Amino acid sequence: MKNWSLFAAFLALILIGPNSRADAPLEPRAEVAAALKGMGDAANAHDVERHVGYYARIPNVTLIVDGEPLVGWNTIRDKQKEWWNNGKTDVVYQLQGAPEILELAPNVMVTTLLMKAHRTLSTGEVKEGRFAVSSIWRKGADGWKVVYSHESTTH
Repeated sequence: MKNWSLFAAFLALILIGPNSRADAPLEPRAEVAAALKGMGDAANAHDVERHVGYYARIPNVTLIVDGEPLVGWNTIRDKQKEWWNNGKTDVVYQLQGAPEILELAPNVMVTTLLMKAHRTLSTGEVKEGRFAVSSIWRKGADGWKVVYSHESTTH
């Protein structure tokens, strides 16, 4: 999606700077921005496995959606399959403004996204919705992963 690509490139340029070596590691915010882009690309491709691959495979990984807590990687994956009708949904997600990425501590970030979704219901009705997602990311041996996330609709 153009918004994600442009934002990630812009953020990387600002955070890394024009004089950085090409082989230098990305700064943590740029790494998380790249992970957000990958997660967003997977969401718009309705690729459940790739999307939930950005969640940590730990017993207490948590996603709360409109007050419903989903705990555990398999639980999150199964619910995402249901929401996306096993990848057959036509939902399109759009970022509304730049993501907020804040470093809480070394190897811990929090992100906040304001999003818009557009989908066709089984009745043929087109539905648009807005929602916000805040996530805590932790860097481990396998890179940046979401350990806790909260999503809620906005009005």
